[in-house]
Amino acid sequence: MTDPFEDLLEPVVPVDPDPRFAASLRALLEAALLSGGTMPATAVQGDVVYASVWSPDATRAGAFYSSVLGWRISADGRSVVGLGQHLGLWSDPRRTTFLSHAVSDMDAAIARVRAAGGSAEQAVQEPFGLSAMCVDNQGLPFALHLGNPVPRAESSAQGEIVYLTMFVRDSVSAREFYGSVFGWTFTPGRVDDGWQVQGPHPMFGLQGGHPEAAVLPMYAVDDVHAAVSRVRAAGGTATDPVQMPYGITSDCVDDQGLRFYLGQF
Repeated sequence: MTDPFEDLLEPVVPVDPDPRFAASLRALLEAALLSGGTMPATAVQGDVVYASVWSPDATRAGAFYSSVLGWRISADGRSVVGLGQHLGLWSDPRRTTFLSHAVSDMDAAIARVRAAGGSAEQAVQEPFGLSAMCVDNQGLPFALHLGNPVPRAESSAQGEIVYLTMFVRDSVSAREFYGSVFGWTFTPGRVDDGWQVQGPHPMFGLQGGHPEAAVLPMYAVDDVHAAVSRVRAAGGTATDPVQMPYGITSDCVDDQGLRFYLGQF
């Protein structure tokens, strides 16, 4: 029997890494170097740096989530103020949570979106940074963001998003798309055709087999039982809270048909 350690004497033969893994690793290394070699303190490629409730009536949505989560809405009705995350509201017939993802190179990210079967508009300079509106290969709108460093907030104050679930029709093509665009990787989850996403912040899951693509947020609450009562009083629906290994949760629908979750941790 040969000594397996003899392989260590063989010359090193370089290999071409998976470009998705390389992109993710590069973003993490760049963030670590910029932060002095520690874990990333600011958003890295693929992180969600902005999330917005898209529902038919943004004013009505603002009233609902203010009642349920204690959100304070800006004077123009488009932003949530006072939280560690950048959250907003927008009137749109599509019922989903719109996400904007951090990228390190806008032109390269736009090219990857288009090459992966999605669509991407030309980037526009906004007051908050360079932004490009996109649609993935499942028909789900999202944006790319290149701007000033955004803190990778780890808090879970009431009203903040602690987890995101993406519902898609075809999980295979969705995983190929987001793996190519952001370098995400996926491990099997606890539900049928469910996948835990490795890479983005906040934590992220994906599930296939749904007739329409949508993003469902889980909002942190201090008392899930009281929050469930507020959902029902505000005209929404909520399941009775269930104890899970990671906390107590409830599956909810707001008064305009947009699904979301509550979580007490």
